[in-house]
Amino acid sequence: MSRPHRDHLESAELSNEFAAVRVSVDRRGNSPRLLVEDIETGASILLSPIELASLCLAAPEDRLDWLRVGAYREERSPVRRSALTGPGAQS
Repeated sequence: MSRPHRDHLESAELSNEFAAVRVSVDRRGNSPRLLVEDIETGASILLSPIELASLCLAAPEDRLDWLRVGAYREERSPVRRSALTGPGAQS
């Protein structure tokens, strides 16, 4: 279901038994980004096109490490240190 959201952005709400999120396109910055909001907690993130493309290229085991809600909250793996090092990483 699509509906107007704050600042007249089109948004859609997606939910299942584990989570509920609202997604919309934010055009207020220099370039459009995807705004993803957790309906339960109010937490949100803005994702650029390069970040979204990176999600598409992530390995299945990487995506499993991202699960942090519902039944998956307690089963999560710690963030791998290697993911925090490399080009562009800050100490």
